[in-house]
Amino acid sequence: MGTTHLSIELIFDLIALTMGVILIFRAKDNYQRLYWGVIAFAIGAVMSWENIGWLIVVTDTPTYEFTDLLNIEKMLKWYALASIVCLFPIVSLSPGYFSHFRIFTFLLPPIIIVTVGLCYLCFNGKITPINSLNEIIPNIKELDIKLRLAIFLLSILIPLIFLIYPLISNKTYRKINNNLYVFIGFLFLFLSIYILFTLNINEFVFNLFGISAIIFTILFSIQYLRHENPFSDHIDMICDTNKEDLHTSRPQPLPLFSKIETYLKEEHPYTDQNYNIESLAEFLGEKEHFISGAIKSGGFTGFREYINYRRLEYFRQLATENPNKNVKELMYLCGFTSRATFYRNFSDKYGISPTKYIEIHSIKQ
Repeated sequence: MGTTHLSIELIFDLIALTMGVILIFRAKDNYQRLYWGVIAFAIGAVMSWENIGWLIVVTDTPTYEFTDLLNIEKMLKWYALASIVCLFPIVSLSPGYFSHFRIFTFLLPPIIIVTVGLCYLCFNGKITPINSLNEIIPNIKELDIKLRLAIFLLSILIPLIFLIYPLISNKTYRKINNNLYVFIGFLFLFLSIYILFTLNINEFVFNLFGISAIIFTILFSIQYLRHENPFSDHIDMICDTNKEDLHTSRPQPLPLFSKIETYLKEEHPYTDQNYNIESLAEFLGEKEHFISGAIKSGGFTGFREYINYRRLEYFRQLATENPNKNVKELMYLCGFTSRATFYRNFSDKYGISPTKYIEIHSIKQ
């Protein structure tokens, strides 16, 4: 564990921390982006602190070696963080279903177990040294060994259940995209590394876990900076003739969502480039959090994703009605201000560039 490696990792930690702060300030009513920002900040801060500590240790003790298995502190850190991160696939696919209370309910088992582990460390503190797997069975009667084994098993099973659930659930307006499969793949990789490091003293695996975790954090922080919901697409934003086959049990949106839909389709207020949720709430005479909740009940991650969807749909309408106008003209008429953002959103949601879309419709006409 050299100082060069630790210094490089520390730089990445600080980048993750900074990106977390940016995401928190840019979150608005997108709670997924807010939560990811908090997680990125926490991971960056914790790993920065640990790597600074390791730099001191390596400087003072160049031949430092790991000496214990089933380290309860490491398991509790993993369990607390993994339980939260593994919820992102579920929440991403069901933005209207997961309230703060439901998220807390899902996290209740990890909260209880982590609290028990911390209480044991604070009020009992006896830790039986385990330097090899062969020492576990002879010490199985020790209370701390039973507790550590229970935490180890639960810290694998619960995150695993959270990861598998969205792959078999169909109660959503949204469809899994490739980013979510990459995200789940990363988490399975971390789970494997976590098992190896918890049951085996290995400096290489420890370093691999650290650098993989920070790259993972930065990678998906970039995705959250680029997209409102990088892990799934609203089913109405996918060019697929068999949309109904994708999800057979779609939740019913709140009545207020229909009112919002009707108003935006008829009046097109979003063509104002500065249009925001405050303007919509003021016109409808509703509080902003009710507007946000209604939009999420329709399967959208938040106001901005929904408004971009309405703008994209309006672009398609205008492209059909005005075949002589170019993409740039139509883009500004719809309320978009950034050409790069518009092209990325259109291509991501409809699988075709706006230019190609106009060409195809011109040929048809």
